Amino acid sequence: MMGAWLVATVFLPLAGSVLAGGPRARARQSALITTLFTLALAALLVAAYPAGGDAFALVDVSWLGPHSPLDIRFSLALDGLGVWLFGLTALLMVVAVLVSWDAIDQGHAAYYRLLLILETGMLGVFVARDIILFEFTLVPLFFIIGIWGSEERRHAAIKFFLFTMAGGVLTFVGLLALVFWNYSETGRLTFSIPELTVGLAGPYRVEPVWLQVLIFAALFAGFAIKVPLFPLHTWLPLAHVQAPTAGSVILAGVLLKVGTYGFVRFAVPMLPDAVALLMPALLWLSVAGILYGALVALAQSDMKRLIAYSSVSHLGFCMLGVFALNRLGMQGGVLQMVNHGLSTGGLFAVVGMLYERYHTRQIDDLGGLARRTPRLAAFFVFLTLSSIGLPGLNGFAGEFLVLLGMFQRAWGDPPSGTAISLRLVSILATFGVVLGAWYMLQLVQRVFFGPLREPVHESGPQSADEKPRPQPAVRDLSLRETAALAPLVVFIVWIGLWPGFFLDRMAPTLDRLTARSADALDRTERTVPTARAEPSPPLFTAQRTTDDHDR
Repeated sequence: MMGAWLVATVFLPLAGSVLAGGPRARARQSALITTLFTLALAALLVAAYPAGGDAFALVDVSWLGPHSPLDIRFSLALDGLGVWLFGLTALLMVVAVLVSWDAIDQGHAAYYRLLLILETGMLGVFVARDIILFEFTLVPLFFIIGIWGSEERRHAAIKFFLFTMAGGVLTFVGLLALVFWNYSETGRLTFSIPELTVGLAGPYRVEPVWLQVLIFAALFAGFAIKVPLFPLHTWLPLAHVQAPTAGSVILAGVLLKVGTYGFVRFAVPMLPDAVALLMPALLWLSVAGILYGALVALAQSDMKRLIAYSSVSHLGFCMLGVFALNRLGMQGGVLQMVNHGLSTGGLFAVVGMLYERYHTRQIDDLGGLARRTPRLAAFFVFLTLSSIGLPGLNGFAGEFLVLLGMFQRAWGDPPSGTAISLRLVSILATFGVVLGAWYMLQLVQRVFFGPLREPVHESGPQSADEKPRPQPAVRDLSLRETAALAPLVVFIVWIGLWPGFFLDRMAPTLDRLTARSADALDRTERTVPTARAEPSPPLFTAQRTTDDHDR
């Protein structure tokens, strides 16, 4: 029953795209109804997901039959890694349709159809259990940016396509290498992600280690571009600035998570020795992204570009938690993926609403807008506080766990010879939190407080005797815009006050995926104080699972 429900949820937007045709009113209403029904189905699935569960709502059908030597499956399921990202995708697609309501003034049917096709692709990413089904999200977003974006939309779309396609090809080569290694060991050519995870993490481990590192480099190329990790981030600010508002919401809220999701789903469990060996370098790349994104954001004059660089910084925190390779860090990193989608997706939505009113994103053109649009200002301030990690909101829960996991790794049990390096990483990451508060609070102060400053775009005189007509008064948020932002606020508060509800459902899956890399790290030589014979055990360790291969 739940399996059929999951299939219906994934493919409902694709079916709805057929109906999203005709004039503007019909296209957007059809898209809204489809995304609302999809959200309702996704919410029921997520609500039914049990704490401590794994592989929920499983659908597993062989395309070529059980006796075929080529094992390609239509296999979907929710687990602790994908469950909240699945729900986040369904929620943000409703937001994307609502913020597009008046902003899209041409090609309505094609636009909403592409949005719905993109939704099916994104939902499929987070429930796919077969590599062949893993990702079909590149083409719809390429057209959304290239056709409905701003002045340099074609350049942005081409750069986005080339970067992500080049990385995607290398990643697919790396995944194929894992498939064929498993085939050489088992005689079974399978693309099943769970089967590859069990085999490659256990009896069919890729050897020697240099081969693991080589395959990891191929996976890294694609996933690091999608995150994006510094210095492979250069496509992101341009894509965000030129994309329509809905494109920025989806890109920041969901598509950037495909890279972090790929690292956790594939690299960490399937290439444990390579990940353990490269951990210090990966942590340094993560903290470099945190600091670089924050410092460049401080220098921006365009609101969208500032928030785009803030994404580089925030995704650096996600990767810092993942590559700490302990329970606290991994849970914090994955929770922060969801947090970033809520807060930054909401910030891009609010900036789009401001742009509809003033036709500018330049910070220097605006000031004191809280007087004109108090409800809009309240939402922007709230989303900003979430983004900078105010205690009681979701950003604090994620960043605190990430930093706690990083400090535990750096000060509690660093691999031999890396203690000073990892401790410096942990300290620098903490400075990243301070910088994040600096650039975001400065943005709020300049745009919404102080003397009122609005761009003048008066209507010119129609004749020599006619005076210029002043611009109409700027309205505050409409009911539609409030409805787009209010659910984000609910989840921001919920995660901030009760993070355990979300962590309990992701913990078993994350423990299983992290266990082998943590074991590989444990096998390396530790820094042991001479005053005692054995190091004390860490406060938190990844939960180990026992299977036939372990025995």
